[in-house]
Amino acid sequence: MPFQPLPDPLNRALLLTTLLLSPVVFAHAAEETLPAAAPALHAPADQGAGEHRAAIRANRLQHLSDRINGDPQASREHCRYESEITSPPPLQRVALTFDDGPEPGQTEHILEVLERHQVPATFFMIGEKAKRHPELVAAVQRSGHHLIGNHSWNHPNFHTIAVDVQAREVRDTEAALGTALNPKLFRYPYGNSSCETNALLKTEGYQTVGWHVDSCDWAFDANGGVDSKEALECGVLPAYRKDYVGHVLSALRAHRGGIVLMHEIHPNTLKSLEAIIEALLAAGYTFGSLKDEGFAGSLR
Repeated sequence: MPFQPLPDPLNRALLLTTLLLSPVVFAHAAEETLPAAAPALHAPADQGAGEHRAAIRANRLQHLSDRINGDPQASREHCRYESEITSPPPLQRVALTFDDGPEPGQTEHILEVLERHQVPATFFMIGEKAKRHPELVAAVQRSGHHLIGNHSWNHPNFHTIAVDVQAREVRDTEAALGTALNPKLFRYPYGNSSCETNALLKTEGYQTVGWHVDSCDWAFDANGGVDSKEALECGVLPAYRKDYVGHVLSALRAHRGGIVLMHEIHPNTLKSLEAIIEALLAAGYTFGSLKDEGFAGSLR
């Protein structure tokens, strides 16, 4: 049986959407929760999970600050943020995606959970890690129903590196992944895009993949909570600020399915993945691949 509508959470979702779309209210909220700008960081691929979380947080809060304080027209002209998918997903169908691997131990755990429930997924891999761990790339390929995508060579912020460096990030990772990259899918680190790389990706036969739902596995801390700034950027409703699984399920209810962003290296995904899958299956949701025709309208 599908999820039944939950009026109270959905009303809160609509309230949050209204807040985000109202320049006056949103600006007032921003004065209380955000600095004028957060630094954009370059995150090396071999950093610890804590450093990675800090880098994601800084870049995502920069995104939020730009939405509040920046020039929307200039942002669009420079193609800075194109990862939030606005087209609807296929009804009650979910595509799981995992960024920032392959990672020994974590990749195998995720594969085991997916195999247990016969759920397909897409792994957006960092080229440097894929070269270091070809056995994990092969393990994902062996499943026969998972996809592998390009997530850059070492996870830089594409807003702060030169255009030629952006191109190398794409091409070096493609070389490392080889035939595993089929079809050719790309996801920007931090969701930070550029017009030049968008053009390159189209020329070289890629589709760019964003997300309908950010699981915010990076935002929920070791105590299971998320602070107000991160909650605003991630769309975490007040009822779920200490409930990671509840947030993911609530966001998927609101979207009626969709592409979900998760990360291999964050504990919230590792310990909660099975609970999320089981809850969705019990509620009548189905899992699909990004190759499915229903998701075609969500890819660029």
